[in-house]
Amino acid sequence: MAEMNFGNTPSNEEQTNIFGQEATGSYSGGMGATPSQDASASETIYSAEELNDANRIRVTIADQRTPLVIFFGPPSCGKTMTLIRLTRYLQRCGYAIEPVTSFRPAHDTNYKAMCENFDAMVGSEDAANSTSKINFMLVTVFKDGKPICQILEGPGEYYFNPEDPKSAFPKYIHAIINSENRKIWAIMVEPDKTSARMTVEARSNYVAKIRSLKSRIPRRDKFVFVFNKIDETPYVRGRGEIRTSEVIRHTDNLYPGIFAPFMNENPLTKWLSPYNFEFVPFQTGDFCKTADGGFTFEQGPDVYPKNLWNVILNGIRG
Repeated sequence: MAEMNFGNTPSNEEQTNIFGQEATGSYSGGMGATPSQDASASETIYSAEELNDANRIRVTIADQRTPLVIFFGPPSCGKTMTLIRLTRYLQRCGYAIEPVTSFRPAHDTNYKAMCENFDAMVGSEDAANSTSKINFMLVTVFKDGKPICQILEGPGEYYFNPEDPKSAFPKYIHAIINSENRKIWAIMVEPDKTSARMTVEARSNYVAKIRSLKSRIPRRDKFVFVFNKIDETPYVRGRGEIRTSEVIRHTDNLYPGIFAPFMNENPLTKWLSPYNFEFVPFQTGDFCKTADGGFTFEQGPDVYPKNLWNVILNGIRG
């Protein structure tokens, strides 16, 4: 692997993710731990029951009035770093971002620790490594004390597992789908060279998974396609200057049929807007490998989180 990769978290080879390991009841490593670590040295990420059966994972959306923004995508597509980068931008713009402590059960000490240390993880120069410490996270975005939206980041393998593409959504994802909240689904896509697991076949299966999701959700839910790692493509003219129409065509070629479920069927508007979704090119920043094998993170230009946030706000208001 090259010494630096842009707009991405470290690859699967560089960073261990517990969902890439065989799920056995014996694992009880701590935040960011691997199964080989001493269980007594840290808190539990998942119980043995949860590791062996994703349908045992319980989440609670206590606030069913504030809209939900769900980052949906395969492993290592950059969902967690997108949350971190967006959080940094919003904090500088006067928003408050607070973890929702009720999202996971009270006995989940790992989630409690994540909530308590969320600001430290967001502000860390080692944010790339901190992503291994986040498996579930629900945060609320406030402006002047008023909740604007809730943002949910969850394990990519449970949205789409390239090695098990036909696996059903687990129970907790259905709970999210069936919640009364208005929802904006941020569907993550990326260049073909940034994930070895997302082969041609895997991308085709991912399209099928998105189609399955679309068939299950209420009509009022909205969709945003987030093309992450845009700086790994030839479509960037300059800082924040993207040939977006070409990126959309490239995405349709890379993920054949991905936009088909979102065709605008309104005879009065389909000529102007053929599809019912928004499209946002995105970059989180630059990741540099350190001498000790870790990674440091230097955030990218604000134009990317600014554009994403504006699209989210339009979806909430509209």
